[in-house]
Amino acid sequence: MNQRENERPGNTTDKKKGNPLEQTDYILTAKCFSGLEELLAKELTGIGAAEVVPMRRAVRFRGDREMIVRANLWSRTALSILQEVHNFHFTGKDDFYDRMRSVEWDRLFDVERIISVTPVAHRSELFKNTMFLAQLTKDAIVDHFRDKTGKRPSVDTRDAEVRIHVFVNNDHCMVSLDSSGDPLFKRGYRKDGLTAPLNETLAAGLIMLSGWDKESNFIDPMCGSGTFAVEAAMLAADMAPGSLRKTFGFQYWKDFDPGIHSRMLEEAKQRQRPVKAAILASDVNVKGLDVARQNVMNAGFLGPVTVQRNDFFNFTPPRGGGWMIMNPPYGHRIRQDNVGEFYKKIGDTLKQHFQGFRAGIISQELNGIKNVGLKPKIRQKVFNGPLECLFVVYELFSGTHKDHVISTRPKRPRLPSAGAE
Repeated sequence: MNQRENERPGNTTDKKKGNPLEQTDYILTAKCFSGLEELLAKELTGIGAAEVVPMRRAVRFRGDREMIVRANLWSRTALSILQEVHNFHFTGKDDFYDRMRSVEWDRLFDVERIISVTPVAHRSELFKNTMFLAQLTKDAIVDHFRDKTGKRPSVDTRDAEVRIHVFVNNDHCMVSLDSSGDPLFKRGYRKDGLTAPLNETLAAGLIMLSGWDKESNFIDPMCGSGTFAVEAAMLAADMAPGSLRKTFGFQYWKDFDPGIHSRMLEEAKQRQRPVKAAILASDVNVKGLDVARQNVMNAGFLGPVTVQRNDFFNFTPPRGGGWMIMNPPYGHRIRQDNVGEFYKKIGDTLKQHFQGFRAGIISQELNGIKNVGLKPKIRQKVFNGPLECLFVVYELFSGTHKDHVISTRPKRPRLPSAGAE
């Protein structure tokens, strides 16, 4: 196991922290795509999270009820925010069931709530089949409510109001509630999409990785459904990415405080500012542009974001330089007769038309992208859902790389010669 995976900011069962249901400070886990862990850790630290520890595809931290709401509203790169409610060791099937049944589920949510269980098991002889882990957990929860109330909660994986995550590692089990509900990439502005759209949390992460200053020109010349453009506008406006969502998982918990949620929504509204940057989303696909325009409008950025039809290979970007980020069509989405030639053409276009820009490309074509013919300033492996991708950022300039380095090298003060007074 990765060393960072073993680092945990505390334990809910130690004497110092006591019963997790009695605490006002919780162990939380923010899930994310591989490659975005450090960005997410920085985000959480920035909004006041404590004991922040990056892990593999996740970040562990501590926070109170307000922090749970704040993390859901403000994290651009998290997929979900989990609150640990119990953890225990078990010796077998019966012991696992008894311990899971003894969790005070009726103090966490009402029996009328629709529930689902997401199971994960590592190095477990008992739970080689995660369906068995999910079923045993459901049985224990249902029996707990039947004992307490004479009723049982409904179970539905698609329309669940309360999502329970069960993680088993060998003989240890950690139980968490998903405070997000639907994944956080579901911002609320995407009403329609194209084949294999770019995930919103990944798009936001790539913009942040690129170093965009939120004021310079921002262009997505192969915009698809407009995800890069909308996420860029949200960043530039300091808009909480969760502010458009109608519901979160924490709203179905017994201790939900609507006052906290309303106050933080109002704070987010007051923080939002006008977008200074010129943001352009363009594509050759007319249908895609219709979708992009609708998504931009749903997010409230139809003014700051321009949506227009352009062919990238014949496109003249605005003067003044800036940032350009694109997600070229993958080979499995739109067949390319020669992927290498396609990326060489992209590289030639960047060299000829995008001088003064930083150009970012995310691609699943790990071999094809080598044909761009430029040396990347940033190179980061990321995942778009299950697809392994490479994100590269090029700094484009006139002349040779050597001339650029010399022209941008800081001037050193000339030292006086020996004997000078």
